[in-house]
Amino acid sequence: MDVTYPTKLVLAFRSGNRCAFPGCDRALTVDGGQQSAPAVIGEAAHIAGEKPGAARYDESMSDPQRNHCDNLIYLCCNHHTQIDKQGDDFSVEALLVMKAEHERRIRQATHNAFAEVGFPELEQATQWIHRVNALDINFDFTVIPLADKIKKNELAEKSTSTIKMGLAVMPDVKAFVVSEAKNDSEFPERLKAGFLEEYYRLRKKGIRGDDLFDLMCQFAQRGFKEQTQRSASLAILIYFFESCEVFEK
Repeated sequence: MDVTYPTKLVLAFRSGNRCAFPGCDRALTVDGGQQSAPAVIGEAAHIAGEKPGAARYDESMSDPQRNHCDNLIYLCCNHHTQIDKQGDDFSVEALLVMKAEHERRIRQATHNAFAEVGFPELEQATQWIHRVNALDINFDFTVIPLADKIKKNELAEKSTSTIKMGLAVMPDVKAFVVSEAKNDSEFPERLKAGFLEEYYRLRKKGIRGDDLFDLMCQFAQRGFKEQTQRSASLAILIYFFESCEVFEK
């Protein structure tokens, strides 16, 4: 059993698409050409080894546990090789701390950058919608209490904190959507259509909860490397989480 592609994408998002090895922080997304999407080139490295004989192998773990995000750390190829070939220098405990500290730092940087999101960043974050056709449905702005929606989507504290931080810029996001709709009446519908297509594709695969939310975040960020651009993309997604049916109401 190998690490699934959705698991790798969740891991990449939580790591900010950067190597988690201290002092590295290498960006692990490569821009695509005119015909290609950005490529994720980081590696999902096992903390407790994947197979007998591998560094830090734990025979008491099941295959699903070994290939779960909790037992993976996102690294560049060089540092993946290092932690496995120098396994005695990198214990399970040390790697778990390395992973947790890096992911905490990424979350904090994401939250801090929400304060820098404005119309230019939102415009760049939504350029992709010009390739999307509008859906022939009404835009649903029915709102249920945020706590109820978070509970229904089975989101834990990490996802919830990102949503709550993103809500601080919702007035700017809403103003941006209204402004764009004045020049392009289909803008809100095309924006929603792009997210809905990905949302239902992931749900059809049985993905739910924090994994679904993180994969939608990775989708929204479209390979952006700059933190403000990444946070602007999340702000757009959180706008839909709060205001319409891209997520379960």
